[in-house]
Amino acid sequence: MSRTALIIEAPISATLAALRGKFAVDARFGVPPHLTILFPFVPVKMLDEVVTENLARTFRGMRQFDFSLTSTGWFGQEVLWLAPESPTPFIELTSAVTRAFPVYPPYGGLHDASVPHATVGDSAGYEELQDAERVVGAELPLSGTASAVALLVEGPHGRWREASRFPLS
Repeated sequence: MSRTALIIEAPISATLAALRGKFAVDARFGVPPHLTILFPFVPVKMLDEVVTENLARTFRGMRQFDFSLTSTGWFGQEVLWLAPESPTPFIELTSAVTRAFPVYPPYGGLHDASVPHATVGDSAGYEELQDAERVVGAELPLSGTASAVALLVEGPHGRWREASRFPLS
């Protein structure tokens, strides 16, 4: 079954792109640097006009915002990520989607809370990721504007593509 995800694209640098290409599994399948709003979302076969209209309505009421990725963080010793200076707007977007689609909790309900983050690496040893942390940390902050939420769809062979984009007001 093909999966879907809702994301905000992260600000990108050549260094971040190179590190993700080397150390992030999803980058190898076409996923851009991002902060996840909701994954997994509706299975591809269930995406229809009702779902997309509900998403458009949900995001139309949310304002675009500027953000900065200002520090690194870790999930155990396996996942290196970048943290937004203020996680609140990302949490609000996730909350809005989960209210509109309560059957789809963040990360399938595996975690008690969703931590807004942009993954740098999740497929290398701790020492390699520590080196990556030093390199990407020297480039922080990375700043951008969240002006839309992208709906990504997983296709054949695990490749991801953008299916829709929902502007924030």
